[in-house]
Amino acid sequence: MPRSNIRTKARRSVGAARQFIEMQIEKGLWKAGEQLPPERDLVERFGVSRNTLRKTLKEMEAEGAIVRHVGRGTFVSQRDALPAAANDDPLIQKIQRSSPSEVMDLRLMLEPQSGEMAASRATMNDLAAMEKCLKGCEDAKTVAEFEDWDGRLHQTIVSSARNQLLSDIYDAINSVRHSAEWGKLKERSLTSERRALYIEQHRAIVTALNERDSERARQEIRRHLIAVKEGLGAV
Repeated sequence: MPRSNIRTKARRSVGAARQFIEMQIEKGLWKAGEQLPPERDLVERFGVSRNTLRKTLKEMEAEGAIVRHVGRGTFVSQRDALPAAANDDPLIQKIQRSSPSEVMDLRLMLEPQSGEMAASRATMNDLAAMEKCLKGCEDAKTVAEFEDWDGRLHQTIVSSARNQLLSDIYDAINSVRHSAEWGKLKERSLTSERRALYIEQHRAIVTALNERDSERARQEIRRHLIAVKEGLGAV
C-alpha cells in the first residue's frame, strides 16, 4: 500500500477514535468522573498505535475534555460534563458572566454553612468520596486535573448537606469552572505554593468533617475560600 494511503488511513482511524470518545461524552454515556476504556481496547477497536492514541488523548486533555491519571487510566473531565441544555440556562449564563469576586462572594455565603450541615449529615460513602478527591488533588499532574478534583471535592461536601435545593444552586455556581475564562485564570494563579496551601486546607476541612466538628468545618471552609479568593485576585 502506498505510504500516502497508509497515512490517510491512520488519520481517519485517529479521527474516528476521537469522534467516538467525544460522542460518548456528549450523549452522556460516559459521565463526569467515569473511566474511559483501557488504551489497549481503543487501540484494538480503531487500529491505531498506542503512541498515536496517547497523542490524541493528550490533546483532548489539554482542551479539558478528559483527565489522565498515571497508572490509573483516563477519565471524563468535570469541566466537560455540563449538560448541553445548561448552556441555555439564563442563571448559568449570568454566573459565567460574573466576575471572580462575585462568584467567590457567593461561595463564601453558601459553602461554610453547607460544611456545617455536612458535618452531621455526611455518610461514610460521602466521606470516602471526599478522601478520593483529596488523593486526586494530591496526585494531579496538571492544573486541569487538579481543578477537576477540587471541584468534585467541593460538590461532594455541599451534596453531603442533604439539601437538594442547595445542591442545585451550587451546581449552577460551580458551572463557572467549565468556562474557558475560569480555566485560564486558574492556570495563571495556581502556583505550586498556592496548590500546596489548598491541599493542606482541603485536608483540614475533611478532617473536621470526619470528626463531625461542624463549627471547625465551617471555619476551615471559610478560611480556604478566602485564600482562593485572594489567589484569584478577587479581593
